[in-house]
Order: sequence, then C-alpha cells, then structure tokens
Amino acid sequence: MNVRALATIAVMLILTGCASSPLKSTQKETPRGTYLNQVANPGCLPRASVNNTLTPPVLYQGMVSCIKANNLNDGVLLFALAGTYSYFDALRVDTDQARQAHSSMLGEALKSINNDQQQAFWRAINGRFSNKQQLAALCGQVQDIGKPVYNPAYVLTSQGSAGAGDMQLWNRALNGYLHCATDVLNIR
Repeated sequence: MNVRALATIAVMLILTGCASSPLKSTQKETPRGTYLNQVANPGCLPRASVNNTLTPPVLYQGMVSCIKANNLNDGVLLFALAGTYSYFDALRVDTDQARQAHSSMLGEALKSINNDQQQAFWRAINGRFSNKQQLAALCGQVQDIGKPVYNPAYVLTSQGSAGAGDMQLWNRALNGYLHCATDVLNIR
C-alpha cells in the first residue's frame, strides 16, 4: 500500500470518529430500521439552507444528493455537520442506540452511491481535511451554523430523554469528530 492510500485511510478513520472517539461502539442494528429511510430526502442543501434544526439523518440524505449531483463542496459540509451533530447527540443522549447511530449513519449513506462517487467524495474530503486552512474554514462553517437545537428523537427510546447539551459537550463533538480547535473564542 502506498503512502497516499494510507493517508486516505487515516483521514477516513479520523473523519468517521473512529480514531479518537470516546464513544463506545456496538454491533446491534437499530430497532427502528435504518436511520436515513426514516426521513424525507431534502435534496442537495446549499450552505445558505443549512441550519442547526436539521438532524443528522436529514443532513446525510442531503449529502448523498450532493454527491450524486457532483456538488462535492456542499456534500463535504453536510458530511462534517452530520457527523459532528451525531457525535454530539451520542454524547448528550449517552445510550448504546445513540452511539450506534453515530457509527452507522455514514455507512448507510455511502451504500446509496456507487464506488466512483464514493472515491470522488473521499478525494474531496481528503483534500479539505488534509489542508489546515481548509479544515479551519470548514470548522468555522460548522461553528457558525452552531450547536444543534433539535430534539434527537431519532436516537431516543420511549424511555430516553436528552437535554440541550452544554457547550462543553458541543466543543468535545467539534474536537472529537472534526478535530476543530475549540479553545478559540468565537465572537458573532
């Protein structure tokens, strides 16, 4: 395996939250079926249409639409936001189902695109995440959109509940999933 292939694999592991995730992984299937099939596909969402009320399943559906439309820049933003939000939800809900959702939704989304589309998307992600300036810009976009304000019902059982989550958990999600610097003060 060449160095470029190893670098791509390393970036994929980091981006899927596997490399430094404090989250436990489980192998169980969600009792509610697939996560993405539970929501309507919003189509490829441009940055101006993205806000902190959109759940990870909706964002991943939008990401798939962007990939299919060869709009990889918007797809990368949706990927970053969906992964950060599902990581945050796994932290604030703190159940096996929430951790499973974080671990499985990206794979579920990628199953709906062909191999060539997957490779093109991973090249786009690798390009953005291997460049410190581009990664910082992406982190800035995610931070500007902000911490999610939806109720994470997609990972709650009938007995479960979730608070809004505090900024400490949000910063852990930004750092743990995207590896964003979270010790910098954001003034809006």
